[in-house]
Amino acid sequence: MKNWGYKLYIQYILPITKKPFVYISTLFAIVGGYYTLCEIEQNVFKTDFLIGCFRKHIACFIIVFILITICILKEKSEKSSYIGSKDTIVSLKLANLLSIKKSAIVIPTNTTFDTIINDEFISVKSIQGQFQKKFYGNDYSELNNSIKSYLDQFHANSFSVLQDRTKTNTKRYDIGTVAKVTQRGQHFYFLAVADVSPTGKPKNVTMQNMTKALVGLWDFLSQEGHNEPITIPVIGTGRGGLRDGKLEDVVHESIFSFITKSQDEFVSRKMTVCIYPQSLSDANVTWEDLCDYLQWQCKFNNENIRKAQNSSVHGKGIT
Repeated sequence: MKNWGYKLYIQYILPITKKPFVYISTLFAIVGGYYTLCEIEQNVFKTDFLIGCFRKHIACFIIVFILITICILKEKSEKSSYIGSKDTIVSLKLANLLSIKKSAIVIPTNTTFDTIINDEFISVKSIQGQFQKKFYGNDYSELNNSIKSYLDQFHANSFSVLQDRTKTNTKRYDIGTVAKVTQRGQHFYFLAVADVSPTGKPKNVTMQNMTKALVGLWDFLSQEGHNEPITIPVIGTGRGGLRDGKLEDVVHESIFSFITKSQDEFVSRKMTVCIYPQSLSDANVTWEDLCDYLQWQCKFNNENIRKAQNSSVHGKGIT
């Protein structure tokens, strides 16, 4: 309920405080439009039904006009922008990650790809924990088999063996390693973002490793992806316990690294950074600031390409 409240605040309440005069002028325009219809009715049909209804129910009409104004000018919970002159879209979206359809989803996980929720090794409140409960209930054997099969096939020699594990997985893969799982026709990419201790505590959760994880994800998608939209959470924040950064930093890096990779290779036709409303309400950044960063990065990408092309023209040296 709190998440819905914050989402409504961003979409409906906050815009009113930022641009009250726009709302007032729009409200008067709607009232004027209604009176225009009243005049058309009087002149064409010689009746006074519309103006009569307005006079009898002024308060109700005013409330309706205000609601229409708010709905017309509400802030969208998703902001999108094209990367320069490309057809590739980058988006920011306020939503629950696991409620998104028609897109592949990235699930942050640990470098040992453990799925144990018992004794809170994997928190049931984390994205991975919610995913497992939603799609597998309390039996994760099918998920374990799917992840193990994929890792054995595509990352057969890319791990080290841990000696301090007895009840969890002993193979530790590099940060940025991806294991694909398909569930109900939707692709889910388990992305290794941090090491984990024998008791389940995330380790080495730094911005450097977040960048490394994102680079590994884009490399994987450019080679093994399905040319479908991809949606990622703000990795490393929340229960990930990012040590030297904040939500704003990870969102910026997610956008920047995707745009940078997309300049050279095709990754996805649409990449969305999904932000849980409650996470944004607790962060030291506003929705508007994040949207501004998105738009400027996409715009400057086109400008940077143009400058690079112009600089490729070499003149003659002075003799």
